[in-house]
Amino acid sequence: MAAEFLIRRKEDRCYQRIGPGLYRRGVNGIVFARVWIDGQRRWLDTETTDDATARKILKKWREDQVLRRNGVEPAVAALERQRLTVNDAIDTYVSLGHPDRKMRRKKPSTVANETKIFNRLRPFFGHRTAVSLTLKCCDSYRDWRMSGGYTWERAGKHRSSRAGNRIVDIELQALSIVLDLAVRQQKLHFNPLKNRTRYHREEETRHCREVAPTPQQLLMITKALRLTGKEVHASCTLFLAFSGLRINEALPLDWETVDRRGEIIHVKREKRGINPWVPIMDRMAPLLDTMKAQSRSHLLFPSPLNPNKHIACSTMAGTLRKVCKDLGIRLVTPHGLRSYFVTQCRTKLSDAEIWT
Repeated sequence: MAAEFLIRRKEDRCYQRIGPGLYRRGVNGIVFARVWIDGQRRWLDTETTDDATARKILKKWREDQVLRRNGVEPAVAALERQRLTVNDAIDTYVSLGHPDRKMRRKKPSTVANETKIFNRLRPFFGHRTAVSLTLKCCDSYRDWRMSGGYTWERAGKHRSSRAGNRIVDIELQALSIVLDLAVRQQKLHFNPLKNRTRYHREEETRHCREVAPTPQQLLMITKALRLTGKEVHASCTLFLAFSGLRINEALPLDWETVDRRGEIIHVKREKRGINPWVPIMDRMAPLLDTMKAQSRSHLLFPSPLNPNKHIACSTMAGTLRKVCKDLGIRLVTPHGLRSYFVTQCRTKLSDAEIWT
């Protein structure tokens, strides 16, 4: 049985020459053309089993290649460009793995963020053809997002969200990256959003130090979280403040990464971080002891609903936002806790000694 399977697999891979540049493959008899593309030999699927039809397809393909080399665009390419929708451009970008300008796949966190952005872009831009986009469309999209035009269903409830200038700029930049890829693939002549003006000004950007707590506020936040039974969230707040880790670096950690003998915590850095660990400092050690005594999971910060999964970043950020509002203090963000760590270190160490 295994031998028959191997023979069948070998037959499926065999190519039978049926004419100049044409080969029939496998039991289905699909005809493939052997062609040169960008200096490399490639197999071109004609999607037919008929020899005459395959010869016509190969002839037409070669004629189009000659036209392209001489700067003449085939009629079919012009028609496809006119029909290319934003949804099609996004689908192509996603199918290639969210590539950067050098066609390298981006980091998983970037891919996840871009996926969310595309979900917001599709309802407004998806049905439009890419060649019809203008700078006025950007203004319309901004008004649509600011008015709460993007809606979705979650937990049986109808929800909507508004966006400010900075979020709109980030989302339109993601769309511009998709259109740049379409230009490189010769599906567009130019990117209509290339010279788009930015709505957000740099001086309006809020720095992470502006959303960092004071030592007194950190104590108030953790005390309020523990009083409401959110022990994991309180521990996570202190952990971020005492380690200086980004939240996406801290949340996936499990107890195997904690090396008490070496007094370090092994981490997987984001944004090309150098040291794959953080030291266990004086205030971190008793916190880890308390967390270990209360732990019922292999994770440091398990979800209350599922101990095999860590709490979500959005959940942690939302919890901090709510507790700050209830306490009547200024907003504290997870990245602000990283700023808290740096600020505290600078009171005791030099910048060269701060590893994170």
